[in-house]
Amino acid sequence: MLHQEKPFLSKKNPLNLKQKESECFSLMYVLPNYWLTWLLMLFSFLLTFVPQVIRNILGDVVGKIIMFTNSKRRNIVIINLSLCFKDKSKNEINNLCKSYFSYLGRAFIDLPLLWWRSNKTLQDSCEIINKHHIEEELSKGKGVILLAAHSVSLDFGGRSLSEFPIISMYKPFRNKLLNWFIGRSRSKETDNVVVYPRDNFPFRKVIKALKNGVVFYYLADEDLGIENSVFENFFDEKKSTLTSISKISSLSNASVLPCINHYCQESKKYITYIGEPLKNFPSNNLQKDANTINIALEKIILRDIEQYMWSLRLFQTRPAGKRYPYQ
Repeated sequence: MLHQEKPFLSKKNPLNLKQKESECFSLMYVLPNYWLTWLLMLFSFLLTFVPQVIRNILGDVVGKIIMFTNSKRRNIVIINLSLCFKDKSKNEINNLCKSYFSYLGRAFIDLPLLWWRSNKTLQDSCEIINKHHIEEELSKGKGVILLAAHSVSLDFGGRSLSEFPIISMYKPFRNKLLNWFIGRSRSKETDNVVVYPRDNFPFRKVIKALKNGVVFYYLADEDLGIENSVFENFFDEKKSTLTSISKISSLSNASVLPCINHYCQESKKYITYIGEPLKNFPSNNLQKDANTINIALEKIILRDIEQYMWSLRLFQTRPAGKRYPYQ
């Protein structure tokens, strides 16, 4: 019988779910086939004691290794940037690609902080800009849908927002131990959160919860196929854009706020930026709503273009007559 992934829950959570419904530790994780994972987890713990300056240097090295050894991923980044910014030169695209992998490497090295450090300690490394936008909508008794863009440090965005009652989703790792270990770090003792597996997401429950005033942290910039999507401009290229956020907002009367996280070199903090609620959204036109969503995503991505997750296959679903861009 296949293992069905469960949500990760904090003891206090917006849906009042019991801990027995949560993903939990299994004795199978002590078997030899998981010993290498345990060693990697131990190494990640040791990384948390390395000063930030050294971690940044290590991250730059890791980023370069990924860029030069993973040509498939590097090509995806270059293709995405070339499609989105057709006015940029080849040299500009290559420089953006190099910067992207540098930030990606740094994010990999910093991730263990989220796994091992307490929420209180982590909050000193996080900052929210325009938190009042969330507070104002919740104070009206409305739910909030955070239209979050994939950035290399998006998990720090979830951590910075942990003071709010949050519902989110995750893509399960194939390694069950790693899945449990990382998932539990997203539902710390101090949180008020439910993190559902993406393939077992109860939209009806979430819509009901949004009506009662919670925050739904929703990544809506992936290309998940033609179903429940329409083609709309994303920078300089047509992209398959999900219509689900428009439907959820309509059914729950929740406000939709753009959201992105990035690392700030000056403050040495992970910044979560919250934009103003989308105006006249949703409309009665899914095509118009998709355009509104993509314009909002473009605006927050341009706050720090190098830290957006350009290694996603953003354009794998194509309009009729358009060739598949990735090799």
